[in-house]
Amino acid sequence: MAKISEPSRKRLVELTQILTALEADKTERVTSSRLESLTGWTSASIRKDISAIDYAGGVSNGYGVSELLDAICGALGIARDEKDSRLRGIEHRCCIVGLGKLGAALLENSIFFDTAFRFMAGFDANVNRTEILSASFPLYPASRMNVIIPQEKIEYAILTVPDASAQSMAERLVSCGIKGIVNYTGTKLILPQDIAVENVSPVTAMNNLSAKLSLR
Repeated sequence: MAKISEPSRKRLVELTQILTALEADKTERVTSSRLESLTGWTSASIRKDISAIDYAGGVSNGYGVSELLDAICGALGIARDEKDSRLRGIEHRCCIVGLGKLGAALLENSIFFDTAFRFMAGFDANVNRTEILSASFPLYPASRMNVIIPQEKIEYAILTVPDASAQSMAERLVSCGIKGIVNYTGTKLILPQDIAVENVSPVTAMNNLSAKLSLR
């Protein structure tokens, strides 16, 4: 399989969510035109993205929803749900770093229910927060990251610290063995190329939304 481009990868990940919803609605087949109406992408780009995973299951009456979902998840190494995660031996151990308002809100991790993501720890430089807040997993002072992260085999981190400390905290996470970071801060992280970073910024999202509307 050829290397999948970053834009295609992001669209394919989003496509798994749409296909999961279609499958839940008992939809057996879906055409690229139908996917175009659901996503806003062109049917040509959808077909191109699907061809990037070497899936040849599309016919004139569309793609099999379950088959296409399986193919995309298999190509991207994504578990469809918790059961699939167990069957395929996929489990991603995660932590939250920064327990301010946003980090504290993410302690209610029901949004990750029935996924392959398992939260093992939360960290904050303010020891009081780790003692006051409650979660379904342990909370620790940030000073213990170098012990807890390797001990619990944590590979992903959600970073919600203040912007001023984001870079240094990200570097500490990498030194502890973290392989991927979801960056909720406004800082552009400079890290080794083998560290995966996904930036999540409401301001950027709103600017993108504004640009889309302005360019119509």
